[in-house]
Amino acid sequence: MRRRTLKIKLGNSAVPLGADRSKDARSGLTASEQELLRLLASGLTGEVAGRRLGISARSVRRQMAALMERLDASSRFEAGLKAAQHGWLR
Repeated sequence: MRRRTLKIKLGNSAVPLGADRSKDARSGLTASEQELLRLLASGLTGEVAGRRLGISARSVRRQMAALMERLDASSRFEAGLKAAQHGWLR
């Protein structure tokens, strides 16, 4: 059980090589997290957004799950709504 938990935690923090991991002081989101939210908010599917970011659709799902948890959102829509309300999608 412990091994599975560790794997999930590590998987949620995966970032493509060379990606900017620094967080925006205002939002607490990395540049790649903000870009993912922007792409999904513009109507792209997770698969297309992943291709644009150079990550797999599975990585998109994992990152969105982590973002939803951090934003206390129960859906991708709610996560996007909360991000927009905070001004993080500009």
